[in-house]
Amino acid sequence: MKASETSVLKFVGGLDKVFIIPPFQRNYEWSEKECRALFDDINTSAVTKKSHYLGNVVYYVGENDGASYSEYILVDGQQRITTILLILCALRDIFKETDNEADAGSIDRRYLKNDTSDNKFRVRLKQTNHDLKSFSSIVDGVETKEDTKVVQNFNFFKQLIKESSVSPKEIYEAIPRLEMVDVNLQITNDLTAVQTIFEKINSTGKPLEPADLIRNFLLLATSSKEQQDLYDNYWVNIERELSTDNISRFARDYLIMKIFEDVPNDKIYSMFKEHFQQENIAHETILSDMYKYSKYYAWLKFYNCPLEKINKKLEYLNFYKSDDLYPLYLFLLERLYSTNTDELLKILSLLVDFVTRYRIVSPSGGGGALRAAIQQLLESLSTGAIEATYDNILFELSNSPTPASRFPDDAEFEKVLIDRVNPTYARALLLQIEEHEKFNIPVELSKVTIEHLMPQTLTQWWIDYLGGEDEASRIYDAYLNSIGNLAPISQSYNTKNSNKPWPSKVPNLRDVQFNITSEVADNEEWKEKDIIKRANDVAQRASKAVTSPLPRTRKYQTKDASDEFTPGLYPLSDLETPMEGANMQALVFDGDTYNVGTFRDLFCKVCLIALKHDNEKFDSIAKSNLIHKSTSTNVEGVKDPIIGFEPSRFVSPIRLEDTKYYVEGALSSKRVRVYSKQLLEQFYDLLSKAYIMLE
Repeated sequence: MKASETSVLKFVGGLDKVFIIPPFQRNYEWSEKECRALFDDINTSAVTKKSHYLGNVVYYVGENDGASYSEYILVDGQQRITTILLILCALRDIFKETDNEADAGSIDRRYLKNDTSDNKFRVRLKQTNHDLKSFSSIVDGVETKEDTKVVQNFNFFKQLIKESSVSPKEIYEAIPRLEMVDVNLQITNDLTAVQTIFEKINSTGKPLEPADLIRNFLLLATSSKEQQDLYDNYWVNIERELSTDNISRFARDYLIMKIFEDVPNDKIYSMFKEHFQQENIAHETILSDMYKYSKYYAWLKFYNCPLEKINKKLEYLNFYKSDDLYPLYLFLLERLYSTNTDELLKILSLLVDFVTRYRIVSPSGGGGALRAAIQQLLESLSTGAIEATYDNILFELSNSPTPASRFPDDAEFEKVLIDRVNPTYARALLLQIEEHEKFNIPVELSKVTIEHLMPQTLTQWWIDYLGGEDEASRIYDAYLNSIGNLAPISQSYNTKNSNKPWPSKVPNLRDVQFNITSEVADNEEWKEKDIIKRANDVAQRASKAVTSPLPRTRKYQTKDASDEFTPGLYPLSDLETPMEGANMQALVFDGDTYNVGTFRDLFCKVCLIALKHDNEKFDSIAKSNLIHKSTSTNVEGVKDPIIGFEPSRFVSPIRLEDTKYYVEGALSSKRVRVYSKQLLEQFYDLLSKAYIMLE
């Protein structure tokens, strides 16, 4: 290895050079943020006349395939070198626009092109296939319709140069002050060593993604030609199917499909490499298999399956956020699409119904119970323990290994729908009922919204109509997001209805194309009794439209005796003990017992105890949004509250008795425990007095 300091223009300039980005390298991915930072450094250098250190550029000298050209194979630094050349291209074009042909020609001759008609050596930097066409067009000054990062950043630099207070000439003169370290690996014909070095290098730009490392691993070959063939025949096609942004996630789901266990995002590459090295599978075999599955993964992401009926099922599965089932979908699409499409459609319909019930009821506390159950099912299918049929998969889903992964039955499903349901999921469910009953949906799911028949914001008309302030608040809290109060509707009708009085809403509802909505117009009134009646009716229709589980014939599994849940009294501070599937019995606080039937009721009671203990502190917590959903923000960037004053800020608002406070009702058992602990920790010694009784 030989290292020496130089300037970036001395490195890329001179005669008889061609720089090659090898196939194992990632595509060009610098963002506008990174481009602006580099441009600002150049601008500063133009003003101060001081040098700026660009970093190391690591390469090795490849085979000299031309009469007089040396190949420099870039192992690290290709993002920076590409960016510098894009800036030079932008400067050249601006010089041409201002009739500065001398500097424009100098940039072309010295840094961008070699004086040859041989396309292999003409453009000074040879990109990967993904960026080759767009980069070459920019170097040649030819307009391109490609929409790659290369094109986007080239146009961005032209904009920055024109907007800069520093002249293009001064910017050009500042670029030689960009210093770098030229690191020649002095390696010949040892691709294994080269790619090992690449894997260990910490890039100064955008960190390597799992896809970049997997690409490097799979393109490891005994010769440059074999490496290029693997890239051209497989990896480029995978990128074409999925786009580079989806490959890391695809690799993760592909690996789960092979090993039947969780793959954390920060372990995708290490687990991928370990598995396939242990299996001793040829890299071409792996790439060929991944290419085959990439087509099915594209169907999942882009709904571009030739069979539209399958795309519709996949759209519903994605709508219900069923990413955890992607490995299973991949397996089923590959196994059945070309052999038994009818059975595949039946199974996909079953899976839509399963995730519909699972997401709405939410039997899991947010852990990995569903993933574990699906991986177990996938293993049974892959090993041939069970055949991939509708009946077998229905049986396995109905006999889930744990309560937290269960297929909710009609009673549980209907209870949640009548009580309160996530309006987003309700939209899809109501369309499923419509499709089941009418066999046709004229409007796409993405073009349908949900109408709250009793509006989300009660006007004075609605308050008076429902019986005054107190009675209206009670009905609102109890039924706003009951399935009885929700109806699918197109956006234009939703805008017309808004929070108008009921008599004004009725004509618009009657015109809606969905029967499950237009039938509501037969109601002369829309009060508590009407919502309850429709809730019961729609819930029963949902059970008919959405496949129910079979009666359970197999006991729940446990890993070992220590994993079994034991009924009893647990400190509210305990977040480690798995409690999914447990029945809430009571809250015990400071020796007093409060009967609570659900985890949601538990959270309300904890809030009321805290409020009674110190109402000023509780009010401060609500006003400062101290207890909030840590992973979600609204459009203003403010985190969604768990305790607050505006019911419209919550998915399922619950009013704390007759107070001014509302709390979030759409919480899993795990989240209830987390937020209850966070709240009581704000009050001296309250947390240590709180216990929950489970059975």
